[in-house]
Amino acid sequence: MVQKTPTLKGKTVAMTRAKHQAKETAALIEQMGGKPYLIPTLEFQMSSDLSQVKELIKELQEGKVDYTIFMSANALKYLFEAAESLGLKNTLKEGLEKTTVVAVGPKTANALEKCQISVKILPEKYSSEGILQALQKIGVTGKTIAIPRVKGASQDLKIKLEELGGKVKEIYVYEQQTSKNACRVNKFIEDLDAGKIDAIVFGSSQSVRNIFQILTDAISAEKLREMLKCLTIVAIGPVTAKTLKEMGLKVDVTPKRYTFQEALKALASYWSA
Repeated sequence: MVQKTPTLKGKTVAMTRAKHQAKETAALIEQMGGKPYLIPTLEFQMSSDLSQVKELIKELQEGKVDYTIFMSANALKYLFEAAESLGLKNTLKEGLEKTTVVAVGPKTANALEKCQISVKILPEKYSSEGILQALQKIGVTGKTIAIPRVKGASQDLKIKLEELGGKVKEIYVYEQQTSKNACRVNKFIEDLDAGKIDAIVFGSSQSVRNIFQILTDAISAEKLREMLKCLTIVAIGPVTAKTLKEMGLKVDVTPKRYTFQEALKALASYWSA
C-alpha cells in the first residue's frame, strides 16, 4: 500500500509571525494545500542604542571573542544594519572571520553563508538546548561568548553557558514590539468564533504572550482561551510549548526539529493520524 503524504488540504492555518517573516511560511502552507492566515503579533526594529554593537565589533576585530552565537536570521540582519549605520560593516565581516560562528539552525546558517560568513557549529537540535550541548562537548571554560539578539530574550542560554565557565555577553541588536491593528484583530476574533481557522502556529514564547496582549483588548482572556482551545495548537519547540501551557492552553503538536517547515509537516501528520 502506498502511504499518502500528509497535507494541509482544505485547512486554514494561522501564523503569528511578524508580517515581513510570514511570506515564506505562507508559501509552505500553500504548497501543502492549506490556506495561510496571518495574525502578526510581533514587529521588529533596530535598537536605538548601538553602543553595545560598536563595542562588539571592536572586540571581534581584536580577536577577543571566541564564539559568536546567532539565535536567528533576524539577529544577523539587525547586527549588519547596525554596523552599516555605524560605518563598520566591513569591519564586522572581518571580525566575524576571527571568531567561531554558531548558528541555531539551518535557516540562520543559510543567512550567514549568504553574507559570506562561515558557520563552524550547527547543533543537532535547533534550539538553545542544542547549542548548549554542542558547546559543552567542546568546553567553554574561560571563553568569551557573544550573543547578538533581541532585547528581552530569555536569559536561560546565557545563565547555562556561564555555569559551564563561559564569559557571556548579550548584545541587543533589535527590539520587538507588540503588533496592533484593530481591524485585523476584530477580523481574527470573528473568524475564530465562526470556526474558519483550523490551527494556529506559535513560533516563540513572545508570540504567545503578545497574542493575549493584543486580543484581550477586545475580549476577555478566559474567552480567548476557550476560542483557541477549539483549534489545533502548534508550538515550534518546548520553550514555546511551556509558555502556552502556562497561559492555560493545550499543545497538540511540537515538531522534533524546531523549524516552521517541520512544524507544518508535524501538523499535517497529526491530522492524518
